[in-house]
Amino acid sequence: MGRQLVLQLLTKGATVAAVDISKERLDETAKIANSEKLSIHVADLSKLETVETLYQEIIAKHGHVDGLINNAGIIQPFVKIQNLDYKKINQVMNVNFFGALYMTKTFLPELLQRSEAHILNVSSMGGFSPVPGQAILERPRQH
Repeated sequence: MGRQLVLQLLTKGATVAAVDISKERLDETAKIANSEKLSIHVADLSKLETVETLYQEIIAKHGHVDGLINNAGIIQPFVKIQNLDYKKINQVMNVNFFGALYMTKTFLPELLQRSEAHILNVSSMGGFSPVPGQAILERPRQH
């Protein structure tokens, strides 16, 4: 989904800083896009220090930011909560929640300086309608 967002934004004339934890996926996106308006940045968004460095890199490259799309996310294994270890729970929360929080809070001062700026948070339907085996996203069932 991230790649499609990047490609669509580029077709609309936007300058895009694409971010992913995978250099290989970013390189594939850059090859497909074949655009000088695209910069690619490898970053683990679950780490605040990495996000702060990313911000500096993007400002140095592009001068400013007009919008932020928080699209990074991972899914937990489809298992019952008693079989889900804390390491996996922390990984999901660190990427899906804290990653979006770190990006928003880090980029917000820049966005507030723009005459128009946008933040878009992308989420899965699991947040609205949980599926069995997605315990850390499920609402408790009433019996």
